[in-house]
Amino acid sequence: MRGFQSKASEVRRAVERLSDAGIVERVRLGPVDKETRPPGGKVVVTVTVAGRSPETRYREIQDLVEQAGITDVALRFEHSGV
Repeated sequence: MRGFQSKASEVRRAVERLSDAGIVERVRLGPVDKETRPPGGKVVVTVTVAGRSPETRYREIQDLVEQAGITDVALRFEHSGV
């Protein structure tokens, strides 16, 4: 479980700039079970994105995670409703 939590922490650090700007509201570990876990042994990390069109930020967030060299992570996005 600690390894999973560290992946969420890595993603949180990678998107810190967007978090400080109020674009990313929350980063948390996704459900950890065999049924919801994506193939390939990746860890699900859920990113809550604020704004009227949060989907426009998804690619930017993915790019930041990739640039940080974070591997074995499947990002899941959700809209905060704000």
